[in-house]
Amino acid sequence: GAQVTSDGSVPTCMRRGSMRMRLVFLTVALLFANLGNDVLSASAFSHTHRRSIASSLLRNNVKHRIRAPPSRRNNVDGSNRGRSRLQCTQALPKNVDADLAPAGGMDDVSAYYDRLMSQFHGDFDNYNQVVRDRRRGLTPGAGGGHEHIHCTLVPCPRNDVVVGDRRRWILAAFYLDGNPRRIFRFRAYQLIPPSSDDELRAVRMKLHTLSPDLEAKLRQCSERPCSWWTEAWNIWRKLEHHDGIMDGDEWNELQTVGMPAMVSPLVGCDVLWDPNWDPSKHPYLYVSEYDDSPPIPAASTEPTLPTGRCCHATMEAGSDGAIVDSISMIPGKRILIKDELSLWDDEFWINDRGYDPDVEGELDETNEVDGGGMPFVYGNQRGVPYKLQRVSEVIGGADARNQKSSDLSLTLERVITNPGLKWTLGDDFRTSDLYQKRMQAVEKATS
Repeated sequence: GAQVTSDGSVPTCMRRGSMRMRLVFLTVALLFANLGNDVLSASAFSHTHRRSIASSLLRNNVKHRIRAPPSRRNNVDGSNRGRSRLQCTQALPKNVDADLAPAGGMDDVSAYYDRLMSQFHGDFDNYNQVVRDRRRGLTPGAGGGHEHIHCTLVPCPRNDVVVGDRRRWILAAFYLDGNPRRIFRFRAYQLIPPSSDDELRAVRMKLHTLSPDLEAKLRQCSERPCSWWTEAWNIWRKLEHHDGIMDGDEWNELQTVGMPAMVSPLVGCDVLWDPNWDPSKHPYLYVSEYDDSPPIPAASTEPTLPTGRCCHATMEAGSDGAIVDSISMIPGKRILIKDELSLWDDEFWINDRGYDPDVEGELDETNEVDGGGMPFVYGNQRGVPYKLQRVSEVIGGADARNQKSSDLSLTLERVITNPGLKWTLGDDFRTSDLYQKRMQAVEKATS
Protein backbone atom coordinates (compact mmCIF):
# COMPACT_ATOMS: atom_id res chain seq x y z
CA GLY A 1 0.00 0.00 0.00
CA ALA A 2 0.97 3.66 -0.09
CA GLN A 3 3.66 4.66 2.39
CA VAL A 4 2.42 7.05 5.04
CA THR A 5 4.27 8.57 7.97
CA SER A 6 3.02 8.38 11.56
CA ASP A 7 1.31 11.78 11.35
CA GLY A 8 -0.58 10.90 8.18
CA SER A 9 1.63 12.80 5.69
CA VAL A 10 3.20 11.34 2.50
CA PRO A 11 7.02 11.10 2.39
CA THR A 12 8.69 13.82 0.37
CA CYS A 13 10.65 11.27 -1.63
CA MET A 14 7.53 10.40 -3.63
CA ARG A 15 7.27 12.20 -6.95
CA ARG A 16 4.13 14.22 -7.66
CA GLY A 17 2.98 11.94 -10.44
CA SER A 18 3.61 8.86 -8.37
CA MET A 19 1.79 10.46 -5.47
CA ARG A 20 -1.32 11.12 -7.55
CA MET A 21 -1.38 7.59 -8.95
CA ARG A 22 -0.91 6.01 -5.52
CA LEU A 23 -3.70 8.14 -4.05
CA VAL A 24 -6.04 7.18 -6.89
CA PHE A 25 -5.32 3.48 -6.48
CA LEU A 26 -5.60 3.77 -2.71
CA THR A 27 -8.98 5.52 -2.96
CA VAL A 28 -10.35 2.93 -5.39
CA ALA A 29 -9.08 0.10 -3.22
CA LEU A 30 -10.72 1.55 -0.13
CA LEU A 31 -14.02 2.04 -1.93
CA PHE A 32 -14.10 -1.56 -3.14
CA ALA A 33 -13.06 -2.81 0.28
CA ASN A 34 -15.93 -0.96 1.89
CA LEU A 35 -18.38 -2.16 -0.73
CA GLY A 36 -17.22 -5.70 -0.16
CA ASN A 37 -17.90 -5.48 3.57
CA ASP A 38 -21.08 -3.46 3.14
CA VAL A 39 -21.86 0.13 2.17
CA LEU A 40 -20.10 2.72 4.30
CA SER A 41 -22.68 3.75 6.88
CA ALA A 42 -23.51 7.29 7.89
CA SER A 43 -22.28 6.58 11.39
CA ALA A 44 -18.95 5.33 10.05
CA PHE A 45 -18.60 8.51 8.00
CA SER A 46 -19.35 10.55 11.08
CA HIS A 47 -16.69 8.61 12.97
CA THR A 48 -14.12 9.13 10.20
CA HIS A 49 -14.94 12.82 9.87
CA ARG A 50 -14.65 13.51 13.58
CA ARG A 51 -11.51 11.44 13.89
CA SER A 52 -9.92 13.56 11.15
CA ILE A 53 -10.79 16.65 13.17
CA ALA A 54 -9.09 15.15 16.20
CA SER A 55 -5.99 14.28 14.21
CA SER A 56 -5.91 17.77 12.72
CA LEU A 57 -6.14 19.34 16.17
CA LEU A 58 -3.26 17.21 17.36
CA ARG A 59 -1.07 17.91 14.34
CA ASN A 60 -1.67 21.64 14.41
CA ASN A 61 -0.99 21.99 18.13
CA VAL A 62 -4.18 23.92 18.91
CA LYS A 63 -3.77 27.05 21.04
CA HIS A 64 -6.73 28.29 23.08
CA ARG A 65 -6.98 32.04 23.34
CA ILE A 66 -8.21 32.53 26.87
CA ARG A 67 -6.70 35.71 28.21
CA ALA A 68 -5.24 35.71 31.70
CA PRO A 69 -4.41 38.84 33.70
CA PRO A 70 -0.61 39.15 33.40
CA SER A 71 -0.23 40.84 36.77
CA ARG A 72 -1.77 37.83 38.52
CA ARG A 73 -0.24 35.03 36.47
CA ASN A 74 3.19 34.97 38.04
CA ASN A 75 5.27 31.81 38.16
CA VAL A 76 7.07 30.68 41.28
CA ASP A 77 10.09 32.76 40.26
CA GLY A 78 7.93 35.88 39.98
CA SER A 79 7.99 36.01 36.19
CA ASN A 80 5.05 35.93 33.77
CA ARG A 81 6.81 33.50 31.47
CA GLY A 82 4.40 31.82 29.09
CA ARG A 83 1.25 32.87 30.95
CA SER A 84 0.12 36.13 29.38
CA ARG A 85 -2.52 34.79 27.02
CA LEU A 86 -2.54 31.12 26.11
CA GLN A 87 -4.11 28.44 28.22
CA CYS A 88 -1.63 25.82 27.04
CA THR A 89 0.43 25.18 23.95
CA GLN A 90 1.94 21.72 24.19
CA ALA A 91 0.14 19.06 22.17
CA LEU A 92 -0.42 15.66 23.71
CA PRO A 93 1.33 12.64 22.15
CA LYS A 94 -0.24 11.55 18.87
CA ASN A 95 -0.78 8.03 20.12
CA VAL A 96 -3.74 9.17 22.21
CA ASP A 97 -5.82 9.67 19.06
CA ALA A 98 -7.25 6.15 19.28
CA ASP A 99 -8.54 6.78 22.79
CA LEU A 100 -10.18 10.05 21.73
CA ALA A 101 -11.96 8.63 18.68
CA PRO A 102 -15.73 9.26 18.88
CA ALA A 103 -17.91 6.19 19.05
CA GLY A 104 -19.49 7.05 15.72
CA GLY A 105 -19.72 3.43 14.66
CA MET A 106 -21.66 2.36 17.75
CA ASP A 107 -25.13 1.64 16.42
CA ASP A 108 -26.24 -0.01 19.64
CA VAL A 109 -27.24 3.01 21.70
CA SER A 110 -28.33 0.69 24.48
CA ALA A 111 -24.75 -0.53 24.82
CA TYR A 112 -23.53 3.07 25.03
CA TYR A 113 -26.07 3.83 27.75
CA ASP A 114 -25.01 0.75 29.71
CA ARG A 115 -21.36 1.76 29.42
CA LEU A 116 -22.14 5.27 30.64
CA MET A 117 -24.07 3.93 33.62
CA SER A 118 -21.23 1.52 34.42
CA GLN A 119 -18.91 4.53 34.80
CA PHE A 120 -21.17 7.26 36.18
CA HIS A 121 -21.15 6.37 39.87
CA GLY A 122 -18.87 6.46 42.90
CA ASP A 123 -16.46 9.09 44.21
CA PHE A 124 -14.04 11.29 42.27
CA ASP A 125 -11.50 13.80 43.61
CA ASN A 126 -8.98 16.26 42.09
CA TYR A 127 -6.53 16.54 45.02
CA ASN A 128 -3.54 15.54 42.88
CA GLN A 129 -4.39 18.20 40.31
CA VAL A 130 -4.51 20.81 43.07
CA VAL A 131 -1.02 19.86 44.26
CA ARG A 132 0.30 20.11 40.69
CA ASP A 133 -1.29 23.54 40.34
CA ARG A 134 0.26 24.87 43.54
CA ARG A 135 3.71 23.63 42.56
CA ARG A 136 3.42 25.93 39.57
CA GLY A 137 2.19 28.88 41.57
CA LEU A 138 -1.39 28.52 40.33
CA THR A 139 -4.02 29.40 42.91
CA PRO A 140 -7.83 29.31 42.52
CA GLY A 141 -9.71 32.09 40.76
CA ALA A 142 -7.63 34.70 38.98
CA GLY A 143 -4.50 32.71 39.81
CA GLY A 144 -5.44 30.13 37.18
CA GLY A 145 -5.55 27.14 39.53
CA HIS A 146 -8.28 24.81 40.73
CA GLU A 147 -10.17 24.45 43.98
CA HIS A 148 -10.00 21.05 45.67
CA ILE A 149 -13.38 19.47 44.88
CA HIS A 150 -14.88 16.04 45.39
CA CYS A 151 -17.84 14.54 43.54
CA THR A 152 -20.02 11.73 44.90
CA LEU A 153 -22.49 10.00 42.54
CA VAL A 154 -25.01 7.55 43.98
CA PRO A 155 -27.28 5.84 41.43
CA CYS A 156 -30.73 4.74 42.49
CA PRO A 157 -30.89 0.95 42.90
CA ARG A 158 -32.12 -0.55 39.66
CA ASN A 159 -35.79 -0.36 38.88
CA ASP A 160 -37.20 -2.39 36.00
CA VAL A 161 -40.77 -2.65 37.25
CA VAL A 162 -42.00 -0.70 34.24
CA VAL A 163 -40.94 -2.73 31.24
CA GLY A 164 -38.87 -0.67 28.82
CA ASP A 165 -38.32 2.23 31.25
CA ARG A 166 -34.55 2.46 31.70
CA ARG A 167 -34.39 5.95 33.13
CA ARG A 168 -32.10 6.24 36.14
CA TRP A 169 -31.93 8.73 38.99
CA ILE A 170 -28.57 9.68 40.50
CA LEU A 171 -28.02 11.74 43.64
CA ALA A 172 -24.88 13.89 43.39
CA ALA A 173 -22.96 15.96 45.92
CA PHE A 174 -19.94 18.20 45.44
CA TYR A 175 -17.80 19.28 48.38
CA LEU A 176 -14.55 21.14 49.10
CA ASP A 177 -11.18 20.13 50.55
CA GLY A 178 -12.00 16.46 51.09
CA ASN A 179 -14.61 17.38 53.71
CA PRO A 180 -18.12 15.91 53.17
CA ARG A 181 -19.50 18.48 55.60
CA ARG A 182 -18.55 21.25 53.17
CA ILE A 183 -21.00 20.38 50.41
CA PHE A 184 -21.48 23.34 48.09
CA ARG A 185 -23.83 21.66 45.61
CA PHE A 186 -26.46 18.92 45.75
CA ARG A 187 -28.09 17.71 42.55
CA ALA A 188 -30.42 14.98 41.34
CA TYR A 189 -29.66 13.80 37.82
CA GLN A 190 -32.09 11.83 35.69
CA LEU A 191 -30.47 9.98 32.80
CA ILE A 192 -32.79 9.13 29.92
CA PRO A 193 -31.70 6.88 27.04
CA PRO A 194 -32.81 7.95 23.55
CA SER A 195 -35.92 6.42 22.03
CA SER A 196 -35.74 4.39 18.85
CA ASP A 197 -37.02 7.33 16.78
CA ASP A 198 -34.71 9.91 18.38
CA GLU A 199 -32.43 11.23 15.65
CA LEU A 200 -30.02 12.72 18.18
CA ARG A 201 -29.23 9.29 19.70
CA ALA A 202 -27.77 10.96 22.79
CA VAL A 203 -28.38 10.17 26.45
CA ARG A 204 -30.17 13.10 28.04
CA MET A 205 -29.23 14.10 31.58
CA LYS A 206 -31.73 16.37 33.32
CA LEU A 207 -30.44 18.42 36.25
CA HIS A 208 -32.53 19.09 39.37
CA THR A 209 -32.13 20.83 42.70
CA LEU A 210 -33.40 19.09 45.83
CA SER A 211 -36.30 20.15 48.01
CA PRO A 212 -35.19 21.81 51.29
CA ASP A 213 -36.37 18.79 53.33
CA LEU A 214 -34.54 16.27 51.17
CA GLU A 215 -31.32 18.27 51.01
CA ALA A 216 -31.33 18.92 54.74
CA LYS A 217 -31.75 15.22 55.45
CA LEU A 218 -28.96 14.20 53.08
CA ARG A 219 -26.62 16.78 54.59
CA GLN A 220 -27.14 15.14 57.98
CA CYS A 221 -25.70 11.92 56.57
CA SER A 222 -23.26 13.47 54.11
CA GLU A 223 -20.53 10.99 55.06
CA ARG A 224 -22.83 8.00 54.44
CA PRO A 225 -23.93 8.39 50.80
CA CYS A 226 -24.96 4.74 50.52
CA SER A 227 -27.87 5.62 52.84
CA TRP A 228 -29.12 8.54 50.73
CA TRP A 229 -31.73 6.59 48.79
CA THR A 230 -33.10 5.05 51.97
CA GLU A 231 -33.45 8.55 53.40
CA ALA A 232 -35.16 9.75 50.21
CA TRP A 233 -37.61 6.86 50.53
CA ASN A 234 -38.33 7.70 54.16
CA ILE A 235 -39.16 11.30 53.30
CA TRP A 236 -41.43 10.23 50.46
CA ARG A 237 -43.10 7.63 52.70
CA LYS A 238 -43.97 10.33 55.26
CA LEU A 239 -45.32 12.60 52.54
CA GLU A 240 -47.55 9.85 51.19
CA HIS A 241 -48.31 8.27 54.58
CA HIS A 242 -46.94 4.86 53.60
CA ASP A 243 -47.00 2.61 56.65
CA GLY A 244 -46.08 -0.75 55.22
CA ILE A 245 -42.77 -2.27 54.17
CA MET A 246 -41.60 -1.05 50.80
CA ASP A 247 -42.25 -3.34 47.88
CA GLY A 248 -41.47 -3.13 44.18
CA ASP A 249 -44.58 -1.13 43.30
CA GLU A 250 -43.95 1.49 45.98
CA TRP A 251 -40.30 1.73 44.99
CA ASN A 252 -41.38 2.34 41.41
CA GLU A 253 -43.75 5.04 42.66
CA LEU A 254 -40.87 6.77 44.45
CA GLN A 255 -38.96 7.07 41.18
CA THR A 256 -41.83 7.94 38.87
CA VAL A 257 -43.85 10.18 41.23
CA GLY A 258 -41.87 10.75 44.43
CA MET A 259 -38.61 12.03 43.00
CA PRO A 260 -40.27 14.53 40.61
CA ALA A 261 -42.20 15.84 43.65
CA MET A 262 -39.04 16.24 45.76
CA VAL A 263 -36.83 17.97 43.18
CA SER A 264 -37.05 20.98 40.87
CA PRO A 265 -35.69 20.95 37.31
CA LEU A 266 -33.01 23.38 36.20
CA VAL A 267 -34.71 24.51 33.01
CA GLY A 268 -32.45 24.87 30.00
CA CYS A 269 -29.55 23.01 31.62
CA ASP A 270 -29.98 19.56 30.09
CA VAL A 271 -26.70 17.79 29.32
CA LEU A 272 -26.31 15.42 26.37
CA TRP A 273 -23.99 12.40 26.47
CA ASP A 274 -23.41 11.81 22.78
CA PRO A 275 -21.80 8.63 21.34
CA ASN A 276 -21.04 10.71 18.23
CA TRP A 277 -19.40 13.51 20.18
CA ASP A 278 -17.79 16.49 18.48
CA PRO A 279 -14.05 16.90 19.30
CA SER A 280 -14.21 20.62 18.55
CA LYS A 281 -16.43 21.04 21.63
CA HIS A 282 -13.82 19.46 23.89
CA PRO A 283 -10.56 21.24 22.94
CA TYR A 284 -9.08 20.61 26.39
CA LEU A 285 -8.53 16.98 25.36
CA TYR A 286 -5.87 17.90 22.83
CA VAL A 287 -3.50 20.11 24.79
CA SER A 288 -1.28 19.86 27.83
CA GLU A 289 -2.61 21.06 31.18
CA TYR A 290 0.30 23.43 31.69
CA ASP A 291 1.92 25.80 29.25
CA ASP A 292 5.47 25.81 30.56
CA SER A 293 8.01 23.57 32.28
CA PRO A 294 7.23 22.94 35.95
CA PRO A 295 9.69 24.02 38.64
CA ILE A 296 9.91 20.42 39.87
CA PRO A 297 12.48 17.80 38.87
CA ALA A 298 10.49 14.75 37.80
CA ALA A 299 8.75 15.20 34.45
CA SER A 300 7.67 11.56 34.67
CA THR A 301 5.06 12.53 37.26
CA GLU A 302 3.09 14.48 34.68
CA PRO A 303 -0.40 13.06 34.06
CA THR A 304 -1.35 11.76 30.64
CA LEU A 305 -4.71 11.52 28.97
CA PRO A 306 -6.68 8.65 30.53
CA THR A 307 -6.70 5.52 28.39
CA GLY A 308 -9.67 3.46 27.26
CA ARG A 309 -13.06 4.35 25.87
CA CYS A 310 -14.67 7.49 27.19
CA CYS A 311 -18.02 9.27 27.24
CA HIS A 312 -18.30 12.99 26.53
CA ALA A 313 -21.12 15.45 27.14
CA THR A 314 -22.05 19.05 26.44
CA MET A 315 -24.98 21.25 27.38
CA GLU A 316 -27.92 21.12 25.01
CA ALA A 317 -27.89 24.92 25.10
CA GLY A 318 -24.57 24.81 23.23
CA SER A 319 -21.59 27.10 23.57
CA ASP A 320 -23.79 30.06 24.58
CA GLY A 321 -24.61 28.33 27.86
CA ALA A 322 -27.73 28.84 29.97
CA ILE A 323 -28.71 31.44 32.58
CA VAL A 324 -30.07 30.10 35.87
CA ASP A 325 -30.92 31.54 39.27
CA SER A 326 -28.24 30.51 41.72
CA ILE A 327 -29.53 28.72 44.80
CA SER A 328 -26.56 27.26 46.66
CA MET A 329 -23.67 29.48 45.59
CA ILE A 330 -25.09 33.05 45.52
CA PRO A 331 -28.80 32.88 46.39
CA GLY A 332 -30.89 35.16 44.20
CA LYS A 333 -28.05 35.79 41.75
CA ARG A 334 -28.34 34.98 38.05
CA ILE A 335 -25.43 32.98 36.61
CA LEU A 336 -24.58 32.05 33.05
CA ILE A 337 -23.27 28.49 33.13
CA LYS A 338 -21.24 26.57 30.58
CA ASP A 339 -20.18 22.98 30.96
CA GLU A 340 -18.44 20.11 29.19
CA LEU A 341 -17.83 16.68 30.68
CA SER A 342 -15.50 13.77 29.89
CA LEU A 343 -15.74 10.46 31.72
CA TRP A 344 -13.44 7.45 31.72
CA ASP A 345 -13.43 4.38 33.95
CA ASP A 346 -11.07 6.06 36.42
CA GLU A 347 -11.31 9.80 35.74
CA PHE A 348 -14.04 12.41 35.49
CA TRP A 349 -13.20 15.79 33.91
CA ILE A 350 -15.60 18.66 34.62
CA ASN A 351 -15.18 21.91 32.70
CA ASP A 352 -17.87 23.84 34.58
CA ARG A 353 -17.75 27.66 34.47
CA GLY A 354 -20.08 30.36 35.71
CA TYR A 355 -20.27 34.02 34.65
CA ASP A 356 -22.13 37.10 35.83
CA PRO A 357 -24.48 38.20 33.01
CA ASP A 358 -25.74 41.27 34.84
CA VAL A 359 -22.55 43.27 35.35
CA GLU A 360 -22.48 46.45 33.31
CA GLY A 361 -19.47 48.51 32.42
CA GLU A 362 -15.94 47.58 31.39
CA LEU A 363 -15.53 44.06 30.04
CA ASP A 364 -13.39 41.57 31.91
CA GLU A 365 -10.36 40.83 29.72
CA THR A 366 -9.90 37.40 31.29
CA ASN A 367 -13.07 36.19 29.56
CA GLU A 368 -13.10 38.01 26.26
CA VAL A 369 -13.51 34.72 24.34
CA ASP A 370 -15.23 32.06 26.42
CA GLY A 371 -17.20 34.35 28.72
CA GLY A 372 -17.99 37.09 26.23
CA GLY A 373 -16.39 39.62 28.55
CA MET A 374 -18.55 38.70 31.56
CA PRO A 375 -16.78 38.35 34.92
CA PHE A 376 -16.10 34.88 36.26
CA VAL A 377 -18.20 33.65 39.17
CA TYR A 378 -16.63 30.19 39.42
CA GLY A 379 -14.61 27.72 37.38
CA ASN A 380 -11.07 27.59 36.08
CA GLN A 381 -10.05 30.78 34.30
CA ARG A 382 -7.54 29.00 32.05
CA GLY A 383 -10.23 26.74 30.63
CA VAL A 384 -8.65 23.62 32.16
CA PRO A 385 -11.22 21.11 33.48
CA TYR A 386 -11.34 19.91 37.04
CA LYS A 387 -9.64 16.53 36.62
CA LEU A 388 -11.09 14.22 39.23
CA GLN A 389 -9.67 10.74 39.77
CA ARG A 390 -11.90 7.86 40.81
CA VAL A 391 -11.73 7.04 44.51
CA SER A 392 -14.53 4.49 44.83
CA GLU A 393 -17.34 2.65 43.12
CA VAL A 394 -20.90 2.40 44.42
CA ILE A 395 -22.37 -1.02 43.82
CA GLY A 396 -25.30 -3.15 44.99
CA GLY A 397 -29.01 -2.57 45.30
CA ALA A 398 -31.64 -5.11 44.37
CA ASP A 399 -33.39 -5.32 41.05
CA ALA A 400 -37.02 -4.52 41.84
CA ARG A 401 -38.44 -6.70 39.04
CA ASN A 402 -40.82 -9.38 40.31
CA GLN A 403 -39.61 -9.03 43.90
CA LYS A 404 -41.69 -9.30 47.04
CA SER A 405 -41.45 -6.71 49.78
CA SER A 406 -39.29 -8.96 51.95
CA ASP A 407 -36.76 -9.36 49.13
CA LEU A 408 -36.37 -5.74 48.09
CA SER A 409 -33.14 -4.21 49.34
CA LEU A 410 -31.68 -0.73 49.04
CA THR A 411 -28.29 -1.86 50.28
CA LEU A 412 -25.46 -0.06 48.48
CA GLU A 413 -21.76 -0.57 49.03
CA ARG A 414 -18.84 1.78 48.58
CA VAL A 415 -15.81 -0.07 47.21
CA ILE A 416 -12.47 1.76 47.42
CA THR A 417 -10.56 1.67 44.13
CA ASN A 418 -7.89 4.27 44.91
CA PRO A 419 -6.49 3.80 48.44
CA GLY A 420 -4.26 6.85 48.03
CA LEU A 421 -7.32 9.11 47.94
CA LYS A 422 -9.71 7.34 50.28
CA TRP A 423 -8.93 9.94 52.95
CA THR A 424 -11.07 12.38 50.92
CA LEU A 425 -14.21 10.36 51.82
CA GLY A 426 -14.46 11.66 55.38
CA ASP A 427 -13.47 11.03 58.97
CA ASP A 428 -14.14 7.29 58.81
CA PHE A 429 -11.35 6.92 56.24
CA ARG A 430 -8.59 8.97 57.87
CA THR A 431 -7.12 10.26 61.07
CA SER A 432 -7.07 13.94 61.88
CA ASP A 433 -3.28 13.90 61.56
CA LEU A 434 -3.46 12.45 58.04
CA TYR A 435 -5.99 15.07 56.98
CA GLN A 436 -3.81 17.88 58.29
CA LYS A 437 -0.80 16.41 56.53
CA ARG A 438 -2.64 16.35 53.18
CA MET A 439 -3.86 19.93 53.60
CA GLN A 440 -0.40 21.11 54.60
CA ALA A 441 1.04 19.48 51.47
CA VAL A 442 -1.11 21.84 49.40
CA GLU A 443 0.03 24.85 51.43
CA LYS A 444 3.66 23.77 51.16
CA ALA A 445 3.40 23.39 47.41
CA THR A 446 1.94 26.89 47.22
CA SER A 447 4.81 28.44 49.16
